Amino acid sequence: MPAFDSARAAATLLLCDLEKESAPLDQLLQGLDAKLPDNRDARFARQLVLGSIRWQKRLDWILTSFCSRPIDKLSPWARHILRMGVYQIFWLDRVPERAAVHTSVELAKHFAHKGVASLVNAVLRNLLRRQSQIRYPDPQREPAAHLSVYYSHPEWLVERWLQRWNYEFVEILLAANNEPSDLNIRLNPLRAEEELQQTLNLETTGSLPGFFKVPSGANLFTTPSYKQGQFQVQDPNAALAVALLDPQPGEHLLDQCSAPGGKATQAATAMDDRGLIVAADISPARLSRVRENAQRLGLNSLQTVVRDGTAPGEASFDRVLADVPCSATGIIGRHPDVRWRRDADQLPDLAARQRLLLERAYEHLKPGGVLVYSTCSLEEEENEKVVEQFLAQTPTAQLQRADIQFPDQPWAQNYIQTIPGHHPGDGSFAARIHKTAT
Repeated sequence: MPAFDSARAAATLLLCDLEKESAPLDQLLQGLDAKLPDNRDARFARQLVLGSIRWQKRLDWILTSFCSRPIDKLSPWARHILRMGVYQIFWLDRVPERAAVHTSVELAKHFAHKGVASLVNAVLRNLLRRQSQIRYPDPQREPAAHLSVYYSHPEWLVERWLQRWNYEFVEILLAANNEPSDLNIRLNPLRAEEELQQTLNLETTGSLPGFFKVPSGANLFTTPSYKQGQFQVQDPNAALAVALLDPQPGEHLLDQCSAPGGKATQAATAMDDRGLIVAADISPARLSRVRENAQRLGLNSLQTVVRDGTAPGEASFDRVLADVPCSATGIIGRHPDVRWRRDADQLPDLAARQRLLLERAYEHLKPGGVLVYSTCSLEEEENEKVVEQFLAQTPTAQLQRADIQFPDQPWAQNYIQTIPGHHPGDGSFAARIHKTAT
Protein backbone atom coordinates (compact mmCIF):
# COMPACT_ATOMS: atom_id res chain seq x y z
CA MET A 1 0.00 0.00 0.00
CA PRO A 2 1.17 3.54 -0.60
CA ALA A 3 2.37 5.25 2.56
CA PHE A 4 -0.41 7.83 2.38
CA ASP A 5 -3.00 5.09 2.83
CA SER A 6 -1.39 3.38 5.82
CA ALA A 7 -4.40 4.23 8.00
CA ARG A 8 -6.87 2.38 5.77
CA ALA A 9 -4.51 -0.57 5.43
CA ALA A 10 -4.03 -0.82 9.20
CA ALA A 11 -7.80 -0.58 9.77
CA THR A 12 -8.43 -3.38 7.27
CA LEU A 13 -5.89 -5.63 8.95
CA LEU A 14 -7.35 -4.97 12.39
CA LEU A 15 -10.92 -5.76 11.30
CA CYS A 16 -9.78 -9.06 9.77
CA ASP A 17 -7.80 -9.89 12.93
CA LEU A 18 -10.81 -9.08 15.10
CA GLU A 19 -12.93 -11.50 13.09
CA LYS A 20 -10.53 -14.42 13.45
CA GLU A 21 -9.06 -13.78 16.91
CA SER A 22 -10.54 -13.62 20.39
CA ALA A 23 -8.37 -10.67 21.44
CA PRO A 24 -10.33 -7.75 22.92
CA LEU A 25 -10.91 -4.79 20.61
CA ASP A 26 -9.19 -2.43 23.04
CA GLN A 27 -6.03 -4.52 22.88
CA LEU A 28 -6.06 -4.56 19.09
CA LEU A 29 -6.58 -0.79 19.00
CA GLN A 30 -3.53 -0.30 21.19
CA GLY A 31 -1.55 -2.26 18.63
CA LEU A 32 -3.00 -0.04 15.93
CA ASP A 33 -1.62 3.02 17.65
CA ALA A 34 1.82 1.40 17.77
CA LYS A 35 1.74 0.75 14.01
CA LEU A 36 0.71 4.32 13.18
CA PRO A 37 2.98 6.79 14.96
CA ASP A 38 1.32 9.69 13.13
CA ASN A 39 -1.56 10.80 15.38
CA ARG A 40 -3.76 11.84 12.48
CA ASP A 41 -3.40 8.45 10.79
CA ALA A 42 -4.08 6.67 14.07
CA ARG A 43 -7.25 8.70 14.71
CA PHE A 44 -8.52 8.06 11.17
CA ALA A 45 -7.82 4.34 11.39
CA ARG A 46 -9.64 4.15 14.72
CA GLN A 47 -12.58 6.01 13.20
CA LEU A 48 -12.76 3.52 10.33
CA VAL A 49 -12.54 0.52 12.65
CA LEU A 50 -15.07 1.73 15.20
CA GLY A 51 -17.45 3.03 12.54
CA SER A 52 -17.37 -0.24 10.59
CA ILE A 53 -18.06 -2.23 13.76
CA ARG A 54 -20.67 0.14 15.13
CA TRP A 55 -22.68 0.34 11.90
CA GLN A 56 -22.03 -3.21 10.69
CA LYS A 57 -25.63 -4.33 10.33
CA ARG A 58 -26.74 -1.20 8.49
CA LEU A 59 -23.66 -1.35 6.25
CA ASP A 60 -24.45 -4.96 5.37
CA TRP A 61 -28.09 -4.06 4.68
CA ILE A 62 -26.97 -1.37 2.24
CA LEU A 63 -24.44 -3.67 0.58
CA THR A 64 -26.97 -6.47 0.17
CA SER A 65 -28.96 -4.26 -2.21
CA PHE A 66 -25.97 -3.82 -4.53
CA CYS A 67 -23.95 -7.02 -4.19
CA SER A 68 -24.94 -10.21 -6.03
CA ARG A 69 -23.34 -12.42 -3.37
CA PRO A 70 -24.37 -12.66 0.31
CA ILE A 71 -22.10 -10.49 2.45
CA ASP A 72 -21.27 -13.31 4.86
CA LYS A 73 -20.11 -15.47 1.92
CA LEU A 74 -17.50 -12.93 0.80
CA SER A 75 -13.87 -13.26 1.85
CA PRO A 76 -12.98 -11.29 5.01
CA TRP A 77 -10.90 -8.89 2.88
CA ALA A 78 -13.80 -8.13 0.56
CA ARG A 79 -16.31 -7.86 3.40
CA HIS A 80 -14.33 -5.42 5.51
CA ILE A 81 -13.10 -3.30 2.59
CA LEU A 82 -16.68 -2.94 1.33
CA ARG A 83 -17.97 -2.03 4.79
CA MET A 84 -15.26 0.59 5.21
CA GLY A 85 -16.02 1.97 1.75
CA VAL A 86 -19.73 2.36 2.48
CA TYR A 87 -18.98 3.85 5.89
CA GLN A 88 -16.79 6.50 4.28
CA ILE A 89 -19.40 7.31 1.63
CA PHE A 90 -22.33 7.71 4.03
CA TRP A 91 -20.77 8.79 7.32
CA LEU A 92 -17.53 10.68 6.60
CA ASP A 93 -18.28 14.01 4.96
CA ARG A 94 -14.59 14.88 4.65
CA VAL A 95 -13.86 11.88 2.43
CA PRO A 96 -14.94 12.49 -1.19
CA GLU A 97 -17.01 9.68 -2.66
CA ARG A 98 -14.50 9.07 -5.46
CA ALA A 99 -11.70 8.81 -2.94
CA ALA A 100 -13.68 6.28 -0.89
CA VAL A 101 -14.17 4.11 -3.99
CA HIS A 102 -10.61 4.48 -5.30
CA THR A 103 -8.91 3.69 -1.98
CA SER A 104 -11.21 0.71 -1.44
CA VAL A 105 -10.26 -0.73 -4.81
CA GLU A 106 -6.58 -0.18 -4.08
CA LEU A 107 -6.96 -1.96 -0.73
CA ALA A 108 -8.55 -4.93 -2.52
CA LYS A 109 -5.70 -5.06 -5.03
CA HIS A 110 -3.16 -5.02 -2.21
CA PHE A 111 -4.74 -7.56 0.16
CA ALA A 112 -6.67 -9.82 -2.23
CA HIS A 113 -6.69 -10.16 -6.03
CA LYS A 114 -8.09 -8.54 -9.16
CA GLY A 115 -11.40 -10.34 -8.83
CA VAL A 116 -12.02 -8.84 -5.39
CA ALA A 117 -10.91 -5.42 -6.65
CA SER A 118 -13.38 -5.65 -9.54
CA LEU A 119 -16.17 -6.66 -7.16
CA VAL A 120 -15.42 -3.77 -4.79
CA ASN A 121 -15.31 -1.31 -7.67
CA ALA A 122 -18.59 -2.55 -9.19
CA VAL A 123 -20.51 -2.63 -5.91
CA LEU A 124 -19.44 0.82 -4.69
CA ARG A 125 -19.95 2.53 -8.06
CA ASN A 126 -23.38 0.91 -8.38
CA LEU A 127 -24.19 2.15 -4.89
CA LEU A 128 -23.20 5.72 -5.78
CA ARG A 129 -25.51 5.66 -8.80
CA ARG A 130 -28.49 4.17 -6.98
CA GLN A 131 -28.10 5.22 -3.35
CA SER A 132 -31.47 7.00 -3.38
CA GLN A 133 -33.10 3.57 -3.84
CA ILE A 134 -31.99 2.25 -0.44
CA ARG A 135 -34.98 1.19 1.66
CA TYR A 136 -35.07 0.04 5.30
CA PRO A 137 -37.69 -2.14 7.05
CA ASP A 138 -40.92 -0.25 7.66
CA PRO A 139 -41.05 1.06 11.27
CA GLN A 140 -44.83 0.64 11.48
CA ARG A 141 -45.03 -2.95 10.24
CA GLU A 142 -41.65 -4.16 11.53
CA PRO A 143 -40.55 -1.90 14.41
CA ALA A 144 -37.89 -4.26 15.77
CA ALA A 145 -36.43 -4.97 12.32
CA HIS A 146 -36.37 -1.26 11.46
CA LEU A 147 -34.61 -0.24 14.67
CA SER A 148 -32.24 -3.19 14.41
CA VAL A 149 -31.11 -2.34 10.88
CA TYR A 150 -31.24 1.44 11.01
CA TYR A 151 -29.38 1.69 14.34
CA SER A 152 -27.26 -1.42 13.73
CA HIS A 153 -28.07 -3.57 16.76
CA PRO A 154 -28.85 -7.31 16.92
CA GLU A 155 -32.57 -7.85 16.52
CA TRP A 156 -32.82 -10.14 19.56
CA LEU A 157 -31.62 -7.29 21.77
CA VAL A 158 -33.93 -4.72 20.19
CA GLU A 159 -36.89 -7.07 20.65
CA ARG A 160 -36.04 -7.51 24.34
CA TRP A 161 -35.83 -3.79 24.90
CA LEU A 162 -39.12 -3.15 23.05
CA GLN A 163 -40.83 -5.62 25.38
CA ARG A 164 -39.58 -3.56 28.32
CA TRP A 165 -39.74 0.04 27.04
CA ASN A 166 -41.68 1.93 24.37
CA TYR A 167 -40.44 2.58 20.83
CA GLU A 168 -39.25 6.15 21.46
CA PHE A 169 -37.36 5.14 24.61
CA VAL A 170 -35.54 2.33 22.80
CA GLU A 171 -34.74 4.54 19.80
CA ILE A 172 -33.04 7.08 22.07
CA LEU A 173 -31.03 4.29 23.71
CA LEU A 174 -29.93 2.85 20.36
CA ALA A 175 -28.94 6.25 19.01
CA ALA A 176 -26.88 6.94 22.15
CA ASN A 177 -25.06 3.63 21.71
CA ASN A 178 -23.87 4.80 18.30
CA GLU A 179 -22.37 8.05 19.55
CA PRO A 180 -18.67 8.11 20.49
CA SER A 181 -18.36 7.85 24.27
CA ASP A 182 -16.82 10.66 26.27
CA LEU A 183 -13.42 10.22 27.86
CA ASN A 184 -13.96 10.87 31.56
CA ILE A 185 -11.53 11.05 34.44
CA ARG A 186 -11.75 11.00 38.23
CA LEU A 187 -9.37 13.31 40.04
CA ASN A 188 -7.22 11.74 42.73
CA PRO A 189 -7.85 13.97 45.77
CA LEU A 190 -4.67 12.66 47.38
CA ARG A 191 -2.48 14.00 44.56
CA ALA A 192 -4.37 16.28 42.19
CA GLU A 193 -3.08 19.83 41.92
CA GLU A 194 -5.45 22.79 41.86
CA GLU A 195 -4.46 23.93 38.36
CA LEU A 196 -5.07 20.49 36.80
CA GLN A 197 -8.61 21.37 35.74
CA GLN A 198 -7.39 24.39 33.80
CA THR A 199 -4.33 22.58 32.42
CA LEU A 200 -6.41 19.80 30.83
CA ASN A 201 -9.36 22.07 29.94
CA LEU A 202 -11.76 19.91 31.94
CA GLU A 203 -15.55 20.10 32.12
CA THR A 204 -17.46 18.63 35.06
CA THR A 205 -19.59 15.59 34.30
CA GLY A 206 -21.84 13.09 36.09
CA SER A 207 -23.55 13.29 39.46
CA LEU A 208 -20.53 12.73 41.69
CA PRO A 209 -17.90 15.32 42.60
CA GLY A 210 -14.42 15.05 41.12
CA PHE A 211 -15.41 13.72 37.67
CA PHE A 212 -14.54 15.55 34.49
CA LYS A 213 -14.88 15.13 30.73
CA VAL A 214 -11.65 15.42 28.75
CA PRO A 215 -12.16 17.18 25.39
CA SER A 216 -9.36 15.20 23.73
CA GLY A 217 -7.58 12.03 24.74
CA ALA A 218 -4.60 12.72 22.51
CA ASN A 219 -1.39 12.30 24.51
CA LEU A 220 -3.40 12.21 27.78
CA PHE A 221 -1.46 9.21 29.09
CA THR A 222 1.90 10.80 28.46
CA THR A 223 1.12 13.95 30.46
CA PRO A 224 3.02 14.55 33.71
CA SER A 225 -0.29 14.77 35.58
CA TYR A 226 -1.22 11.21 34.52
CA LYS A 227 2.22 9.81 35.35
CA GLN A 228 2.09 11.56 38.73
CA GLY A 229 -1.24 9.87 39.54
CA GLN A 230 -3.36 12.99 39.63
CA PHE A 231 -6.29 11.26 37.93
CA GLN A 232 -7.71 7.91 36.83
CA VAL A 233 -9.84 7.26 33.74
CA GLN A 234 -13.33 6.24 34.86
CA ASP A 235 -16.91 6.80 33.72
CA PRO A 236 -18.94 8.61 36.40
CA ASN A 237 -21.71 6.00 36.22
CA ALA A 238 -19.23 3.18 36.76
CA ALA A 239 -18.32 5.01 39.97
CA LEU A 240 -21.87 4.94 41.35
CA ALA A 241 -21.41 1.41 42.74
CA VAL A 242 -18.58 2.49 45.06
CA ALA A 243 -20.47 5.66 45.98
CA LEU A 244 -23.44 3.46 46.95
CA LEU A 245 -21.11 1.20 48.98
CA ASP A 246 -19.82 4.32 50.79
CA PRO A 247 -16.56 2.88 52.22
CA GLN A 248 -15.14 4.61 55.30
CA PRO A 249 -11.52 5.21 56.44
CA GLY A 250 -10.08 2.36 58.49
CA GLU A 251 -12.45 -0.33 57.17
CA HIS A 252 -11.59 -3.63 55.50
CA LEU A 253 -13.07 -3.92 52.01
CA LEU A 254 -13.10 -6.71 49.42
CA ASP A 255 -13.36 -5.91 45.72
CA GLN A 256 -14.29 -9.37 44.48
CA CYS A 257 -13.79 -9.02 40.68
CA SER A 258 -11.42 -6.11 40.77
CA ALA A 259 -9.46 -5.85 37.52
CA PRO A 260 -8.67 -3.42 36.00
CA GLY A 261 -9.09 -1.63 39.32
CA GLY A 262 -11.00 1.58 38.70
CA LYS A 263 -13.45 0.89 41.49
CA ALA A 264 -10.78 -0.40 43.91
CA THR A 265 -8.71 2.76 43.52
CA GLN A 266 -11.87 4.86 43.84
CA ALA A 267 -12.66 3.11 47.13
CA ALA A 268 -9.10 3.67 48.36
CA THR A 269 -9.28 7.42 47.77
CA ALA A 270 -12.76 7.54 49.36
CA MET A 271 -11.18 5.91 52.43
CA ASP A 272 -8.37 8.48 52.41
CA ASP A 273 -6.04 5.51 51.77
CA ARG A 274 -6.60 4.32 55.36
CA GLY A 275 -7.70 0.76 56.00
CA LEU A 276 -7.37 -2.31 53.77
CA ILE A 277 -8.72 -2.99 50.30
CA VAL A 278 -8.23 -6.50 48.94
CA ALA A 279 -8.48 -6.37 45.16
CA ALA A 280 -9.18 -9.95 44.07
CA ASP A 281 -9.43 -11.32 40.56
CA ILE A 282 -8.99 -14.64 38.81
CA SER A 283 -6.61 -13.18 36.21
CA PRO A 284 -3.01 -12.48 37.27
CA ALA A 285 -2.39 -10.49 34.10
CA ARG A 286 -5.36 -8.21 34.70
CA LEU A 287 -4.41 -7.80 38.37
CA SER A 288 -1.08 -6.37 37.26
CA ARG A 289 -3.03 -3.40 35.90
CA VAL A 290 -4.61 -2.90 39.34
CA ARG A 291 -1.14 -2.80 40.93
CA GLU A 292 0.15 -0.41 38.29
CA ASN A 293 -2.74 1.99 38.81
CA ALA A 294 -2.46 1.81 42.60
CA GLN A 295 1.26 2.54 42.44
CA ARG A 296 0.80 5.42 40.01
CA LEU A 297 -1.96 6.91 42.17
CA GLY A 298 0.17 6.57 45.32
CA LEU A 299 -2.21 4.21 47.14
CA ASN A 300 -0.84 2.02 49.92
CA SER A 301 -4.05 0.50 51.32
CA LEU A 302 -4.67 -1.69 48.30
CA GLN A 303 -3.47 -5.31 48.08
CA THR A 304 -4.01 -7.63 45.14
CA VAL A 305 -4.88 -11.32 45.45
CA VAL A 306 -5.32 -13.89 42.66
CA ARG A 307 -8.56 -15.59 43.59
CA ASP A 308 -11.59 -17.18 41.95
CA GLY A 309 -14.67 -15.27 43.09
CA THR A 310 -16.75 -18.45 43.10
CA ALA A 311 -14.63 -20.00 45.87
CA PRO A 312 -16.13 -20.11 49.41
CA GLY A 313 -15.17 -17.28 51.76
CA GLU A 314 -15.07 -16.25 55.41
CA ALA A 315 -16.84 -13.27 57.01
CA SER A 316 -13.94 -10.88 57.51
CA PHE A 317 -14.80 -7.68 55.62
CA ASP A 318 -16.80 -4.61 56.61
CA ARG A 319 -17.81 -3.96 53.01
CA VAL A 320 -17.76 -6.02 49.83
CA LEU A 321 -18.06 -4.93 46.22
CA ALA A 322 -19.29 -7.60 43.79
CA ASP A 323 -18.90 -5.95 40.40
CA VAL A 324 -19.50 -9.09 38.38
CA PRO A 325 -18.81 -10.05 34.75
CA CYS A 326 -21.91 -9.51 32.63
CA SER A 327 -23.30 -9.11 29.10
CA ALA A 328 -22.09 -5.47 29.08
CA THR A 329 -25.21 -4.24 27.25
CA GLY A 330 -24.94 -0.96 29.15
CA ILE A 331 -21.56 -0.06 27.63
CA ILE A 332 -22.17 -0.80 23.95
CA GLY A 333 -21.39 2.82 23.17
CA ARG A 334 -17.92 2.45 24.69
CA HIS A 335 -17.35 -1.09 23.35
CA PRO A 336 -19.24 -1.32 20.03
CA ASP A 337 -18.17 -4.92 19.34
CA VAL A 338 -20.10 -6.12 22.43
CA ARG A 339 -23.36 -6.04 20.47
CA TRP A 340 -22.06 -8.67 18.03
CA ARG A 341 -20.37 -10.87 20.66
CA ARG A 342 -23.46 -11.52 22.79
CA ASP A 343 -26.53 -13.68 22.28
CA ALA A 344 -29.74 -14.16 24.25
CA ASP A 345 -28.80 -17.81 24.87
CA GLN A 346 -25.83 -16.65 26.96
CA LEU A 347 -27.93 -14.80 29.54
CA PRO A 348 -29.04 -17.82 31.65
CA ASP A 349 -25.44 -18.99 32.13
CA LEU A 350 -24.30 -15.46 32.94
CA ALA A 351 -27.09 -15.05 35.48
CA ALA A 352 -26.28 -18.38 37.14
CA ARG A 353 -22.63 -17.39 37.55
CA GLN A 354 -23.63 -13.94 38.81
CA ARG A 355 -25.86 -15.48 41.49
CA LEU A 356 -22.98 -17.69 42.63
CA LEU A 357 -20.58 -14.73 42.72
CA LEU A 358 -23.08 -12.76 44.79
CA GLU A 359 -23.55 -15.65 47.23
CA ARG A 360 -19.78 -16.08 47.67
CA ALA A 361 -19.25 -12.34 48.07
CA TYR A 362 -21.87 -12.28 50.81
CA GLU A 363 -20.00 -15.02 52.68
CA HIS A 364 -17.05 -12.62 53.04
CA LEU A 365 -19.23 -9.96 54.71
CA LYS A 366 -19.27 -9.44 58.48
CA PRO A 367 -22.65 -9.18 60.25
CA GLY A 368 -23.66 -5.53 60.10
CA GLY A 369 -21.63 -5.03 56.92
CA VAL A 370 -22.71 -3.75 53.51
CA LEU A 371 -22.36 -5.36 50.08
CA VAL A 372 -22.97 -3.74 46.69
CA TYR A 373 -23.77 -5.95 43.71
CA SER A 374 -23.17 -4.20 40.38
CA THR A 375 -23.00 -4.79 36.63
CA CYS A 376 -22.70 -2.77 33.43
CA SER A 377 -25.74 -4.59 32.02
CA LEU A 378 -29.26 -3.36 31.26
CA GLU A 379 -30.79 -6.85 31.41
CA GLU A 380 -33.17 -7.71 34.24
CA GLU A 381 -31.97 -11.34 34.42
CA GLU A 382 -28.51 -10.10 35.41
CA ASN A 383 -29.68 -7.30 37.67
CA GLU A 384 -32.97 -7.15 39.55
CA LYS A 385 -33.73 -10.86 39.24
CA VAL A 386 -30.32 -11.92 40.56
CA VAL A 387 -30.74 -9.64 43.58
CA GLU A 388 -34.37 -10.58 44.22
CA GLN A 389 -33.63 -14.31 44.09
CA PHE A 390 -30.69 -13.85 46.45
CA LEU A 391 -32.77 -11.82 48.92
CA ALA A 392 -35.56 -14.41 48.84
CA GLN A 393 -33.20 -17.22 49.83
CA THR A 394 -31.04 -15.26 52.33
CA PRO A 395 -32.91 -14.24 55.52
CA THR A 396 -30.05 -12.09 56.85
CA ALA A 397 -29.83 -10.01 53.64
CA GLN A 398 -31.80 -6.76 53.46
CA LEU A 399 -32.01 -4.42 50.50
CA GLN A 400 -31.24 -0.78 51.27
CA ARG A 401 -32.90 1.49 48.72
CA ALA A 402 -30.57 3.53 46.53
CA ASP A 403 -32.81 6.60 46.55
CA ILE A 404 -32.23 6.99 50.31
CA GLN A 405 -28.59 7.70 49.57
CA PHE A 406 -29.27 9.48 46.26
CA PRO A 407 -32.57 11.35 46.67
CA ASP A 408 -34.08 13.13 43.66
CA GLN A 409 -31.85 11.31 41.17
CA PRO A 410 -33.80 9.85 38.20
CA TRP A 411 -31.53 6.79 38.08
CA ALA A 412 -31.99 5.82 41.76
CA GLN A 413 -35.00 3.95 43.15
CA ASN A 414 -34.71 0.53 44.79
CA TYR A 415 -31.55 0.17 42.75
CA ILE A 416 -29.25 2.35 40.70
CA GLN A 417 -29.95 1.91 36.99
CA THR A 418 -28.49 4.32 34.45
CA ILE A 419 -29.44 4.01 30.78
CA PRO A 420 -27.47 5.54 27.88
CA GLY A 421 -29.32 8.37 26.17
CA HIS A 422 -31.61 8.82 29.17
CA HIS A 423 -28.89 9.50 31.75
CA PRO A 424 -25.48 10.96 30.86
CA GLY A 425 -22.74 8.34 30.73
CA ASP A 426 -22.66 4.55 30.52
CA GLY A 427 -25.34 2.07 31.53
CA SER A 428 -24.86 0.68 35.04
CA PHE A 429 -26.71 -1.21 37.76
CA ALA A 430 -26.04 -1.39 41.51
CA ALA A 431 -27.87 -2.76 44.55
CA ARG A 432 -26.94 -2.18 48.21
CA ILE A 433 -27.45 -5.13 50.57
CA HIS A 434 -27.08 -5.04 54.38
CA LYS A 435 -26.20 -8.12 56.40
CA THR A 436 -28.11 -8.19 59.69
CA ALA A 437 -26.42 -9.22 62.92
CA THR A 438 -28.67 -12.23 63.37
